[in-house]
Amino acid sequence: MSAPIRAIIVEDEFHQRETLIQKLREYHPDVAVVAACDSAETALVEIVRSQPQLIFLDIQLPGKNGLWLADQLSQMACERFSPPEIIFTTAYSDSEYLLNAIRLSAIDYLIKPVQIESLAIAINRFRKRQEASISPVRSLTETMQKEKMFRFKNFGGLLLVKAEDIAYVEGDGNYSVMHLANGETEEVFERLGEIEQTLSSDNAFVRVGRSVIINRNYLRRINARTSSLHIVTPTASHEVQVPAGVVKGMREVWEM
Repeated sequence: MSAPIRAIIVEDEFHQRETLIQKLREYHPDVAVVAACDSAETALVEIVRSQPQLIFLDIQLPGKNGLWLADQLSQMACERFSPPEIIFTTAYSDSEYLLNAIRLSAIDYLIKPVQIESLAIAINRFRKRQEASISPVRSLTETMQKEKMFRFKNFGGLLLVKAEDIAYVEGDGNYSVMHLANGETEEVFERLGEIEQTLSSDNAFVRVGRSVIINRNYLRRINARTSSLHIVTPTASHEVQVPAGVVKGMREVWEM
């Protein structure tokens, strides 16, 4: 059984609000109404708090209208907040409202009182849109698992790499610099400890000192004179500075 669809109803008329709740309860029990609001302002706070997947949004509301709320949600979209899908509800079949609903990528535009058939069509459209958005994510996740790829946050969004793609990583406070096997570098917006935890599933990686993680498969020389490690990949080589005590300890382990 699939997880329930978390929904919020934004409607200032009590009778219309309760009627819609009842229709959802009776005909679409998989839609869980987590809140009902009577204004755009209170709905905005509730949406941020409860993170619903879907809102049934009346256009005519006291104060700010439903189009204002939809526009606010669109502007707030970011990595940490995904705006819910919208099904507009209104008592007026005004073409201007319809055009605005289309501009805001609404799933549907229902005329009140909402008919059972129209409601079913709108919810089915929501499900199809959800499936279309989830499929690429599921495919990417399956590929990452199959290829044993790691993911890290970077400036563009996400950096996807395999273990053999990483030569070594240098920590620098709240971010780190990842040196790739092809000679390129990537800034990763994660602390070195977080990266170490992500890479812990692959025993190729070892932390040397406070600020460096190396891929031991690319370690070629331990230089006690310069307190450095010589990291060599098929296309690049690096001299990585580490504390003298780390070099001494690694040499002792290496010579055992």
